[in-house]
Amino acid sequence: MSKRIPWTRVFLEGVVIVGSILLAFGIQAWWDGLQDREEEQEILVGLEAEFVDLQARLQRWTAYNRWGAGMLERVLSDSVATLQAPSIDSAFSAATVVNVLDQGGALEALLSSGRLELIRDREIRARLAKWPDWLEDIHTNDLSARDFAMREIAPFLAAHGWPEYYCPPSCRPPGPLPAPYLTLLRDLELRALLISRRRWMLGSARDHEAADGEATALLEMIRAQLRP
Repeated sequence: MSKRIPWTRVFLEGVVIVGSILLAFGIQAWWDGLQDREEEQEILVGLEAEFVDLQARLQRWTAYNRWGAGMLERVLSDSVATLQAPSIDSAFSAATVVNVLDQGGALEALLSSGRLELIRDREIRARLAKWPDWLEDIHTNDLSARDFAMREIAPFLAAHGWPEYYCPPSCRPPGPLPAPYLTLLRDLELRALLISRRRWMLGSARDHEAADGEATALLEMIRAQLRP
């Protein structure tokens, strides 16, 4: 005599087994999601620190380039004879010293690791992915400007006796402009070089200001995603 199969019991046991499996998967997914959110917060904290540093450097070099361009404008003007010798030294220093902006490490590591997708905000991800292009353009321009200054301006000044002695501009005592400086500043080749360098400094300042604006926007978005 065949026994009746308790289908109701079998069904309920099956439901319990499937439910247990789904619950286990759900708990694992919840735990994985929690781990991802913790990792996302760590990534955002690192990016915040990097962009704070980048923003400070961008602002510092923007100020330097605008100051240097202003100094070169003064020595190229008709009123150059009224300047003090330290001002000329400062202008020549600005013409030969070129900053080169480098990328920080946190974003570079994030992009190379493929963990950018852990950041849930799509706009932050998109803007972070484009950020290296901003810095690459600035970095390339800075290297070109440094090459121009070291290859053209510095050798020209050295060949014509500047600096007179090893001393930063701040240690030269105030005094009227030496006659050799006036003669040097009338040289058409030097004037052309300084005009080019001034234009380059103004272009660099604009690039740094634009990147600073983007860095500011990214910082605001990153901070909005950070937990209090």
